Order: sequence, then C-alpha cells, then structure tokens
Amino acid sequence: MHPATKRQDCRRVLEAVAVDSSALRLRGANQKCITLDWSVLSIDGTTLVSRSVAELGSNNAMDHKTRQIVNTNADTVANTTLRRDMRNQNRFESQHDDVMASQAPYKLGPHVRLSWKKPTELPAHPIFLSSGASDDTKRPDAPAYAATILAEAEGFMTSYLPSNFKTKSRDKSSPPSTAPVELLSHEIASSGFPSRTPEAYGAPSEAWFARTSIHENEAKDGTATWEEFDFGLRIDHSAHEMEYTPGVKEAHLCIDWNEELQKVDRKVGDWEDVQMEVREMLHQLPPPLEKRVFPVLIVTARRREELLVVQMPVGTKGLPLEAEGGVGVKYHNIPKVTGGQYVSIERAQVVDDGEKVKWQMATASDANGNLPMWAQKMGVPGAVVKDVGLFIDWTAKRRKGT
Repeated sequence: MHPATKRQDCRRVLEAVAVDSSALRLRGANQKCITLDWSVLSIDGTTLVSRSVAELGSNNAMDHKTRQIVNTNADTVANTTLRRDMRNQNRFESQHDDVMASQAPYKLGPHVRLSWKKPTELPAHPIFLSSGASDDTKRPDAPAYAATILAEAEGFMTSYLPSNFKTKSRDKSSPPSTAPVELLSHEIASSGFPSRTPEAYGAPSEAWFARTSIHENEAKDGTATWEEFDFGLRIDHSAHEMEYTPGVKEAHLCIDWNEELQKVDRKVGDWEDVQMEVREMLHQLPPPLEKRVFPVLIVTARRREELLVVQMPVGTKGLPLEAEGGVGVKYHNIPKVTGGQYVSIERAQVVDDGEKVKWQMATASDANGNLPMWAQKMGVPGAVVKDVGLFIDWTAKRRKGT
C-alpha cells in the first residue's frame, strides 16, 4: 500500500474511534494500522493517563495531521476517563458508607420518633424571641440540629431497618411504575424508645412499614431518572407531595430555618442543600372521617447521588399563630379538623454504576380521632406501596408537559 493511502486510512479509522475498558483500539479497513494502548492510574483521586502510540505494519512515522487526530482523541478519552472515575469513586464511597453503617451497632435515636416534638425542642429562631413564647428556652442552633436529625435518620435506614424489619412481600406492583416493590414491617415497643426528656410523651408503640423499589435510571414510561427523583422527592418536597398525592390538600408553611442554614451555605457535614421547616399537612380522609392535619418538622438534604427526606411530628401548641397571609400555625383548634401524627424517612440513591435508582421509605403514623389503630395498620401498607406509582405517574406527566 502506498504510504499516502495508508495515512488517509489511518485518519479515517482514528475519527471512528471505539473505546475499550483498558485500551483504545482504532477500527477500520486497516485493523493493523494504529493501536493506542492506555494505562490509567488513580493517585489521591487524580487520574493520570499515560499513552503510547505505536504504528504497526510500517516504519514510516505518522504525519503531522494524523498525530494531531491521535492527540485530540487521546485528550478526549482522558477527560472522559477522569469524569467516569470520579463518578465511580463517588458511588463507591456511598456504597462503602452503607456497608460500614450496616455493620456498626445502631441504637434508636430520640428524634426520629412518632412522639410529638415539643416547640421548646425546636432550634433557635427569631420568631420565638419576637413572640415571647419561649425566651428562656435553651435551644440548639439550626445546623447542629439538622446534622443530628440526618445522622439519626441515615442510621435508621442503613442499619436498623435491614437488621430488624421483616419482609411481607417482595414483588408488590404499583402501576404505572414497572419496578416491583418490596414491603416490610416492624413494631417498636415502647420499652425500646430512648427518652428525649423526662416529660417525653407519645404512642405506646410504633408500627412501622417500609418499602424498597429499584428503578431504571431513564426518562421513559414506568420509571424516572435520578434527576427526576431528586427534583420530585427532595426539592420543594411538601409542595410536590401535594401534587402527586390526591389526599393531600394543603402544605402550609409555619416556620423555616433557611436564613440560619444559609449562614453555613446550607452545608452540614457532607450533606448539601440542607433545608428545615415546619409545615401543616392537611389530608382529606374518606367520609365520614374528618380531615386530618399533620404538623411535621421536615429536614431535606443531598449528598453526591443520594438524598434524604425526614419528617417528624411537632406539637404546635405554643408556636406563633398565622399572621394575615403569612407564616405561623393555621390549623389550631379548627372545627372538624383532627390532629394526626406521622414520622417518615425517604432515602434515594444511584446504584449499579448509574444504571438504577434505589428508593426507600419507612414510616409510622397515628391518625388519631375515631380511627382505631388496628384499622390503620390494615390500610397503611397499601398506601405505602401505592405512593410509588403515584410518583412515577406524576413524573411522567410532568416530563410530557401534561
């Protein structure tokens, strides 16, 4: 073959490069034209790519244009390799954290419980001083309090749940989601509760239900991407929950700690975009049951390709009442509205090298009023599973703009 013709073939195959896991092989009419061998070394998180270029079948050196193509393609793959290694490192760290957490002993914490949080337990906020409700109360600062809640909730999901919950079913369906749902349950006796304060009060036991579903990380019918999960579950959590859950009629904001958390750039430990607020979630129950209002303290955060949403019941007696059109308690002593309580933890993360999204939720609740607990225990598991399909359906409609 004439050298000029061979160089043209080299350029052509270089432009149609195919990447293997350990070598960049140039494919085309002349398979023996050029081979690029890659050696990837990771040192302290930095990817160093060394490459050697060998021209086979000819003693002629590559011309200038061909070498430019080689270098351009080499740099492109080097950058791609670096990004890939960084993503894999992040996923490895997250999975490693899960393994370590599951191996470490975990004791139930005092905060993520079904018992009401008293207003005096909430973090410092100017609204308490202005209202004069609890001037003499020594309160934690918002970042430290959020860190405590997130650590307790994460430990519950990664250590306590897999060690104590029992599987009721592994393949529940929740259309239009295509992912099977694993349903679990566990009852925590009052003897296992840690006490926050001598006057801590709450339910005699906690009937917990949990679910796990693993979804394809794709923007198509029956599933959702990681970005869609993060948007729908973490960002504006309560507003989105009201949109995809038919029974939720209002998510009234009572108080938030945005300014306090902004002072630390909304970072708490290795968690980012941390938000904390109290909302009154108004639920419409089937007749003849009255409406239920669930006042909850909500903490949301993300870490790499992972999110956490924690909700805990809060007693609103003593919190400032709603001003005209503003924040504050709205549903206090409202006729035909019964106060209920629930605690929940939602955790989602990217798994399987980015191919899947694992979504977990655990909850305990008491609707109070005239609805007996035995009846609630019968209805909660179905609602827990149904929420998966409701979210996937809402996401699909939003994706299509309908």
